[in-house]
Amino acid sequence: MIDTFSLPITPPKGPVVVGIGASAGGLEALQGFLDNLPPSHSLAIVIVQHLDPDHDSLLGELLTKRTKTPVKEAGNGMAVESGNIYLIAPGQSLTIIDGKLHTENYDLPRGRRRPIDAFLVSLAQNSGERAVGIILSGTGSDGSLGARAIKEAGGLVFVQALSEAKYDGMPRSAIETGVADIVLPVAEMFAVLNDYFDCRGGIPEDALTDREFISRAMRHVRYRTGHDFSGYKPGTLLRRIAVRMSVLGLSHPNEYLKVLINDPEEVSRLFKDVLINVTSFFRDDSVFDDLRNKVIPELMEGRSNTDELRIWVPGCSTGQEAYSIAMLLSEAMERLDVWPRVMIFGTDIDEDALETARRGQYLNTIADEVPAEYLHKYFKWRSDGYTVNDRLRAMVRFSNQSIVKDPPFSQIDMVTCRNVLIYFDKSLQEKAIRVFHYALREGGILVLGTSESPINGPEAFADLSRQNRIYRRQPGPAARLDLSQTPAPEPENEPQNAMHGAGNRQTKPAMAYADQVIDLMSPAYIVVSNARDLQYASDPATAYLKMKAGRPQLDLMKLIRPELENNLRRLLNRQLGTGETADWDFTGVLDGTPRFIRITRQRMTGGQDLILFQDQTLPEGTKLPSPENLSEATAKYVQDLESELDEARLQIRSTVEELETSNEELKSSNEEMMSMNEELQSANEELTTTNDELNNKITEVRDANTDLANFIRSTKIGTVFLDAGLKLRSFTPEACEVFRFQKNDIGRRIDDIASDVDMEQIVTDCERVMESQELLEKEYETRRGKSFRARFVPYAQSGHSVGGVVVSLFDVTELRSLARDAEEARLIAADRLEEIEGLYTASPLAMALLDTDLNYIRANTRLSEILGVPVEDMIGRSLGEMSGGMSEIARRLAQQVIETGKKVENYQIRGAVPTRPDDNRVFETDWYPVSQGDKLIGIGINVRDSTELVQIQFELRRVMQELQHRVKNMLANVLALVSRAKRDATADKAIFEALSQRIQALAQTHKLLTQSNWSSAKLQDILRPELVDVYGAERVRLKGPDIVVNARAALSLGMAIHELATNAAKYGSFSKEDGQVSLSWVRQDDGESDDFIFSWQEKGGPPADQSEVSGFGSQLIRSTIEGSLDGKVEFFWEQSGLRCVFTIPKDSLIEIPNDSVFDTYTS
Repeated sequence: MIDTFSLPITPPKGPVVVGIGASAGGLEALQGFLDNLPPSHSLAIVIVQHLDPDHDSLLGELLTKRTKTPVKEAGNGMAVESGNIYLIAPGQSLTIIDGKLHTENYDLPRGRRRPIDAFLVSLAQNSGERAVGIILSGTGSDGSLGARAIKEAGGLVFVQALSEAKYDGMPRSAIETGVADIVLPVAEMFAVLNDYFDCRGGIPEDALTDREFISRAMRHVRYRTGHDFSGYKPGTLLRRIAVRMSVLGLSHPNEYLKVLINDPEEVSRLFKDVLINVTSFFRDDSVFDDLRNKVIPELMEGRSNTDELRIWVPGCSTGQEAYSIAMLLSEAMERLDVWPRVMIFGTDIDEDALETARRGQYLNTIADEVPAEYLHKYFKWRSDGYTVNDRLRAMVRFSNQSIVKDPPFSQIDMVTCRNVLIYFDKSLQEKAIRVFHYALREGGILVLGTSESPINGPEAFADLSRQNRIYRRQPGPAARLDLSQTPAPEPENEPQNAMHGAGNRQTKPAMAYADQVIDLMSPAYIVVSNARDLQYASDPATAYLKMKAGRPQLDLMKLIRPELENNLRRLLNRQLGTGETADWDFTGVLDGTPRFIRITRQRMTGGQDLILFQDQTLPEGTKLPSPENLSEATAKYVQDLESELDEARLQIRSTVEELETSNEELKSSNEEMMSMNEELQSANEELTTTNDELNNKITEVRDANTDLANFIRSTKIGTVFLDAGLKLRSFTPEACEVFRFQKNDIGRRIDDIASDVDMEQIVTDCERVMESQELLEKEYETRRGKSFRARFVPYAQSGHSVGGVVVSLFDVTELRSLARDAEEARLIAADRLEEIEGLYTASPLAMALLDTDLNYIRANTRLSEILGVPVEDMIGRSLGEMSGGMSEIARRLAQQVIETGKKVENYQIRGAVPTRPDDNRVFETDWYPVSQGDKLIGIGINVRDSTELVQIQFELRRVMQELQHRVKNMLANVLALVSRAKRDATADKAIFEALSQRIQALAQTHKLLTQSNWSSAKLQDILRPELVDVYGAERVRLKGPDIVVNARAALSLGMAIHELATNAAKYGSFSKEDGQVSLSWVRQDDGESDDFIFSWQEKGGPPADQSEVSGFGSQLIRSTIEGSLDGKVEFFWEQSGLRCVFTIPKDSLIEIPNDSVFDTYTS
């Protein structure tokens, strides 16, 4: 979990540090930002982007071309200095501590990495008010937590305009947190940022200490909103005003005051900026540990189901703190199985924040704040975030209330007001502490922020946890309150009407007279808060209330006359919107007199209720309960209602718990899918970033080629391109002034083309240049008497080889200017070579080049990562030394390529590299010869880590085994059908037996192929079951090289051998007890063909008879060998027995590269 709120107490020093977070689509936004960055500035800029950890980033190279500010890759321990740009490295997290960058390798899976949040949080802790966070294009919500941390530290938060962002996920999430100071296109950001921190465009120096300017600005805010910020610290107010002035492009305080006078919306925006709505769930772990383990158990001690537990969270903002406490209380009540009535009052003066709190809807980022067990239990997941469940929401009530202006709650068990008082000056802090002292019951708990403490001293509050600022209210009378406020003064030049002006000029006595007139002329009325606390009662309304001796009681339900309590409770339980009204009629006896009273409730702005009591004429014929029975009837009615309510609560709680239990598994599955989706989303963002970088690089290469073509065309220099054979590749029109070239001369050797110069000397110089690979300049004379200088340049190709000659021709008088142009062309060609070299190095495919002694000449980064050895340490070392347990097979494959000159593709090697001996991996390798002309100069290697692929293939083999089982069952069914045919027609028994044996032979071969994923089978595995296992090793000899047979050849060859063996058993050598069969095979090597020849030789049996093998069996052998395999079959009927020779093309058989020969006499 990212700790976003461990912020510095002392003002930070050092440069203004701008942290820029970007992801998918962010490259274009970053380029737009840097395009508007001046050559000289005082900002330190750190760019954090989602990068693919498996590839080098091109970000630095691409951004360097868009700015003159130095661009560096962030290194561990690097000091952050003004006028520099620092880039995060791929696969690393980046933070800033004490002005220095710190990098670490990630140990979190892709979906859980939040590099932007991690850096911005550390930036808030490091730089405080001099921290700036900028959120640019990207998907997801990375950066939102960091933005909140910067906002709380007093820094600035910029967000790219949604209409401009290529992907608006990250900007939208940052905006929805409510902490974005400025939302605008990236091209405008630096100007606003510079205005804020530079006095030339911000507030003049003399305004920094001008309290009158701040007072005048806040006067307008109070006039428009009714909220007085005069008790706020001037520095806090000045920073927020400076932000608004920077956004509006204003340079003088008086200009801003004019805007406040004429634009009410700007007053609202300033009001929102001053209210720094930064909060989170379970903010500060140690504080909530104390609440969970010490405070809440104490609050619950001795409570019963009929008791009430009241908690007040002033300055609750968007409600996270109030809901966090509700979760802890719910957990404690479940653990103790005690269910008192819990009322948590969350109050704030920001109505928009309160609306968010009432909805209880939060972004997905709260998963980093709320423990997983609470997230499952108390929230419902939606595609765009989480919603607090009804059970938790019922415990919390939110209302618009000022700490220092409005009447407070009473008989409160705990007040938690954290990180609010730090924005107040000393006098306002003292006033707030008195309000809390008044609201708390004796022994109640007060929780403040880490930089706050009660000013009243130990006589008012005792330390419960000094470290976490938790205090206990001491016994004694409650503090006296002064909630009076002077009327908001009329701001200068404020538009006003007659009534408004008159109202403001009223004196306090006049207002008192007005109140008396209202009390005399209006019905009895009271004003009730959202928590049902009495806030005001007119004089006639006291007839409907009861008062007790002792400390004043504010709970309306304890003040109302018992006869009216049920009616009023039902009325207050109705759900009403602002401005809506509801009535309830009371008919009964009050003070011994029959009464008919209409009680009217109207919902007021801010969550308060206006209750009117109006006496009506009692309808005729109304029957009233006797006074003496009224109390008893009412008490019984209340008792019945309370019993029904308790029973309903238990049923509802049981139902909710059952539903929550049934939803747990669905939530768990859903979270797994979310985790997978986050990982895929993270990988997609990295790939999108890499794709953007590569697209930019491709555009640069294409532009470079276009520039080169335009350059050659614009130079007006005669240029001739020759290949290594001195054949003409291309030429410019200017070259025709020396050589009489025509278009159809392309491809002809240069000395075969008519010319006005000595072509023999030209050819000699070209050959010299290709051999020496050095530039040569020489002057020539044409036959027409014209002098020119020829420059011969080797045509360089990748790998530093020479592919021909470039001849440049120019007049001697233009030598200097043409020399500069040629040098530029050479540099461009060198850049292209470097780009190609960079692509080789950064290739995702592991590649290397060995010399003929099997030593490493070259290797790229990917192979270095696989072997765990730096590239520079690999050069010059042998293949065997670097291959570990795989060295023997690696050397054999490399030697095979050297000896045969042929490549070996997709060869699988298993083993571990020397640096990780316990990590067995599977690698797919390609081995190919690298030649220069006819000479072998080395061996190229491609390596792919296919460990995961092999695991997938293992699963496929399992599926193939299942398929084999099914096919065997199918073949068994065929045999069963044949068997039934035998029973029905006994005369065809021989046909049945032959057919059964053939099907069994096919099944055996099918099984072998299935074991190899239906790709191939070893020849010896096909022959053994048909011959050796049936007739015995002493009667069968098999001899030949190890051969792998493909699927088609395996079935055909297996069937042919089966027919020969069946014939030998009936008529040949196997029909005699001492008869033997020899089957050998060899690869034909006569220079014309390299097919395989198989020889079947019988001996010890009767002489071969042509008629005995000319039937169906011989036809089957010919069809399988000649028809299916395109081979050739010959039969020889000899005295010693049948000899059959057949040839099979090499495409169906593959000889295993080893020196062993399979021989059943020796195996």
